Amino acid sequence: MVSVLDLFLKTVNDYSNKIAYIDDNKSYSFGELNLLGKKIGTKIYEEIGSKKPIVIYQKKGVDCIATMLGSIYAGCFYTPIDEKMPADRINLILENLKPSLIIYDSYTEDKIADLNIDCVAIKVNDACRVEVNETFLKTAYSMFKTTDLLYVLYTSGSTGIPKGVTINHAALIDFVDWICDKYKLDCNTSLCNQAPLYFDASVPDVFIPFKTGATVYFPPVSYYAFPKKILAYIEENNINTLIWVPSALINVVACKAFEICTPKCIKLVIFCGEVMPCKQLNVWMKNIPQAHYVNMYGPTEATYACTYYDISRNYDDDDVLPLGRSCENSEVFLIKDDGSIPNTGEIGELCISGICLSNGYFNNIEKTKEAFIQNPINNKYNEIIYKTGDLALLNENGELVFCGRKDFQIKKMGRRIELGEIENAILSLDGVERCCCLFNDKNMNIIAVYSGDIAKEEIDINIKKKIPEYMIPNEYEHIEKMPLNINGKIDRVLLKNKYTGE
Repeated sequence: MVSVLDLFLKTVNDYSNKIAYIDDNKSYSFGELNLLGKKIGTKIYEEIGSKKPIVIYQKKGVDCIATMLGSIYAGCFYTPIDEKMPADRINLILENLKPSLIIYDSYTEDKIADLNIDCVAIKVNDACRVEVNETFLKTAYSMFKTTDLLYVLYTSGSTGIPKGVTINHAALIDFVDWICDKYKLDCNTSLCNQAPLYFDASVPDVFIPFKTGATVYFPPVSYYAFPKKILAYIEENNINTLIWVPSALINVVACKAFEICTPKCIKLVIFCGEVMPCKQLNVWMKNIPQAHYVNMYGPTEATYACTYYDISRNYDDDDVLPLGRSCENSEVFLIKDDGSIPNTGEIGELCISGICLSNGYFNNIEKTKEAFIQNPINNKYNEIIYKTGDLALLNENGELVFCGRKDFQIKKMGRRIELGEIENAILSLDGVERCCCLFNDKNMNIIAVYSGDIAKEEIDINIKKKIPEYMIPNEYEHIEKMPLNINGKIDRVLLKNKYTGE
């Protein structure tokens, strides 16, 4: 199989008239989507040829999928942004990517003037009206290699400059083949998209239908602010599979949405992208007991996920879910700072190798060399691994257990402390919804920022039963709602600036 297009064309042949993607305005069958993809691909190839970067600047929905397919037909690679992304961030992305073409829609047309673009700009409606040129498309396909780039997704960089993570066709095909085979996803699978299309958590929603003929629903984005609506939407459309970030699952619990609706149609719940607290997971498992729950782990640099853990037993509220084992064709292992392999129970940095890996950061050789390195335990041949910056240990069952970030690890009074361990202990308390622990280097104070309906004094009393005295926060800051970044994760940078002045 050469490209993702090969996956899609087989599915079009098998399920041409079946609905592939549906949003609150329209739906496309696989056949309809294929025709639109060919038209958009023809227009892209006519304007810029193949193997060039394009930007998809459209409102999230089925038309975005058509444009992604058009990019693939033209042999190009795409970067999605949308109408809600701040112009300053978009311009940083454009400066790095230097796209050859940008495709916009009626929702973003008025915002094009705010962008620093020096490339071809096309309105998607115009691209959808061109005649398909099979010669163009065959020429583009003839130049495909599985190592060609499929997309570039931009993640937050430590310097404030977004990093463009490159993923090729081979990595995506390998992941989709694995997840569909592992969890028996097929034409009867229906998914409810939650993540923005510029975030890697959306990758399964976009590409699982390419392989299986599954249907993906795009509910109104506003429904996620009112979880009772999203549960009703799931029930109404008989959706059976959720692949969400933990923040969305946690929000359902925080809003007590299960008191109104408990969709019995849900059969599979996969979460990835951040830690899923057992306390909120237990609420899901109690209310939707018929579902199978899976904890996955993987940075954007590993094509969504590189480990999985099938949850087959009950966990206490203050337990930490294992990351589990490596996905097929991936290897996830631990390395200590001195380059050695830690023993069972010892903490090391998570490193990844395999087909899943990114080609590196787009137009950023320096950052690529820092994170993508020669495997220090292999001096026999060239083997590039990705250093994640995440810390973990191997438990007695041979399962990886997440222990926090290297940059969340602090040293106080000569003791090494994982802020993630404090967060997990606080999250296990009744009345706590979300928690983020910070460290003030100036006064050496640990600050616990939390949301929920529990008093600071009550946290301080109960937390002493769970963690050692030297890990007890010096300050507690209660906020009504935890701020999230554009990827739906806790905005730690904003909180650190506010509460530590750094």
